[in-house]
Formats: sequence, C-alpha cells, structure tokens
Amino acid sequence: MRYYVKDNTLVIEGDFEAVSTGLNGGRAQVNYFFNKQVPRTFNPPDPQGFVKEEALKLGFDAAYFGLLTAVKMEYLQVIEDDYLTVFITAGVSNGSEFRAKIGTINIILISKTRLSETALLGAIITATEAKGLALLEKGYTFLGTNTDAVIVAYEKDSKPDPQNKEKQEIPYAGSSTEFGKKITEAVMRGVKAGLELRGE
Repeated sequence: MRYYVKDNTLVIEGDFEAVSTGLNGGRAQVNYFFNKQVPRTFNPPDPQGFVKEEALKLGFDAAYFGLLTAVKMEYLQVIEDDYLTVFITAGVSNGSEFRAKIGTINIILISKTRLSETALLGAIITATEAKGLALLEKGYTFLGTNTDAVIVAYEKDSKPDPQNKEKQEIPYAGSSTEFGKKITEAVMRGVKAGLELRGE
C-alpha cells in the first residue's frame, strides 16, 4: 500500500478486498481509494458521475472506491497502529440535535492482516460507534453527519499464517476484540484531532 495527496485528494493505492458505504460503494476487489476535497457548497446533479470523472482525472486504470469531503487535506489524520492504518477527514460545521447539516466525517480503515467477511463488515459498525463516541466526548449532541462514509479493506497479499498469530485471519471486529479496540482508539483519536485542528 502507498498513499499520497494530489490535487486536494487523498489517494491510496494497492491490491485490496474492500467494502464501502460511499457514493460508488459496495463490496469489491479494488486497487484505489480516494477522498476528494470539494467546496462546502458542492451539490452536483449527479454525484456518482462526479466520482467517475474524478477517477478518470486521477488516471485510475482499475477498480476504485471514492469519497467526497469539504475538509481540506491539511486536516487529514493518518493513524497507524501495528497492522491497522486509519485515514480520517472530519468536519461537523453547523450541527443540529440530530445531525450536522454541513460537514462530513470520512473514515478509511486498512488492515495488513486478512479479514473475514464478518470482520470486514463488522468494522464498519465499530468505526461508526467510535465516531459517535468521539463526537459525544467532544460535547456534540449528534452521532455523525448525513454524508458520512466508511471504507474498510485489507491488503490481498496478506496471507494467513497459522504459525504467526499476527498474520492469522481476523475473525471479528467487535469493540471488545483486539482489532475492534484498535479501530475504536484510532477513530476516536483521529476524529477528535481533526475537529480540533479545524476549531470545531
């Protein structure tokens, strides 16, 4: 896996099994993820078409998942914990009791260790719970915004190794598991740090 920021866009390259709740989300084998900064007033008639156009501009030649955010990439949080890397852009401007009207919290989780189907999907729940807890601890009265998205992936070259505990397939991602605890800690840390940098 390699990642970089280009034209106000986080780009992550590799060979992944992934799930995404984003605009072109689902379950797929992909080679690229991106998180594109757009204006706060962004409201295209065809968001999915916009994502496709951005992928073409970035020169992607294989499958991808894309996310959109109004958060500047200078506020991007990258948190690494052993085999887990988490990328977070967080913004919650103009919050209401039930959700933030403007702002997006995008979370991308990438594991170097293979994940079971259960862990792949369960990590979405754990990351979302952690995001909500971070917002509550920051004093907000809502658990997210109406445009939040999560991507969870593992690198396909992560081969299970029965003799090496660190390289065995991770079966679950609930908040009480080792993997779940890593997710919770990283997401809470990243969301809080990202919001604090923006003065939110």
